[in-house]
Amino acid sequence: MFTSSRVFLLAAAVLAVSRPVVAQTFDIVGTRAAGMGGAFVAVADDASATYWNPAGLALGHPFSTGADRKDTEVKEKNFDDRTSQDIGSFAGIAIPVLGFSYYRLRTTAVTPVNTIALGQSNGASAARLARLDKLSTHQTGITLVQSLFQGVAIGTTLKVVHGDAAIAVVPDGNRDELLDRANDLPTDGTNKFDADLGVIAGGGRLKVGLTVRNLTEPSFRVTGTSSSLRLSRQARAGLAISVADGWAVASDFDLTKNGPAETPVRSFAVGTEGRLDPKIYVRSGFHLNTTGGARPSFSAGGSYGIRSSVWIDGQATFGPANADRGWGIATRVTY
Repeated sequence: MFTSSRVFLLAAAVLAVSRPVVAQTFDIVGTRAAGMGGAFVAVADDASATYWNPAGLALGHPFSTGADRKDTEVKEKNFDDRTSQDIGSFAGIAIPVLGFSYYRLRTTAVTPVNTIALGQSNGASAARLARLDKLSTHQTGITLVQSLFQGVAIGTTLKVVHGDAAIAVVPDGNRDELLDRANDLPTDGTNKFDADLGVIAGGGRLKVGLTVRNLTEPSFRVTGTSSSLRLSRQARAGLAISVADGWAVASDFDLTKNGPAETPVRSFAVGTEGRLDPKIYVRSGFHLNTTGGARPSFSAGGSYGIRSSVWIDGQATFGPANADRGWGIATRVTY
């Protein structure tokens, strides 16, 4: 049998050679966006455009503000696979040329460590260990938008990013409990400057957009190690078509791979949004990871206008055991 000291030594040995494997994907923020499967780069026309496409404010509402919470979890079919959770919280206010935003993005993951066998006098036994990873970023930004000419705009979100990163190796067990434990890992935060860039062009029923996030690729020290974790640059293109009055169809495609190197994500998304009556909007979407093992998920959502300019958004994402699953809720005020 393993003694606790042997398990501790194994964990320490694994931790000594570990490198951070968490990273934040593009889709971590946005209830309305998630209801469309994440096809939102060319649609973004409210305060969440400060995240999804800063240039979208130019073709959006004269005034918009909102608060948002989105929770997504990926649980693999097998206990030997990685489990992760993404939580995004957002608050913002915007007019067509200027926006202010704050978002907290938290990613935690539980990754099994290769089974380690130790010879014993009566045979061999194995220790099940799991690695906990945590990355939390607090991003405060100001968005500036400039129209280049009719129907074409460029925007940038300049932001201060406070990043907290940590890793640990512990005995494997219940994944929900380990995700909570990962979230509680102590960290020493680091502040960095970063920027996002967006372009949008629209005319008639068609809009196209491009967003590049994490332009400076800031890195953050991982507490308790000599390693650092870098936020890789992310680029995504989008297309939106107004197919009828109050109805739109959109598609997004990642131009870069996101997420951890062990399980990279390059998303393709298709979604739709439409107005059933002046107080009700409905949404649906499809989301697929095009790298390696595809993980299709489906989304459904909607909005209800409790007043003429005040909206409550909700969404649910579902799919097989190894697909994104989650929910989101938000409130928006638009004029």
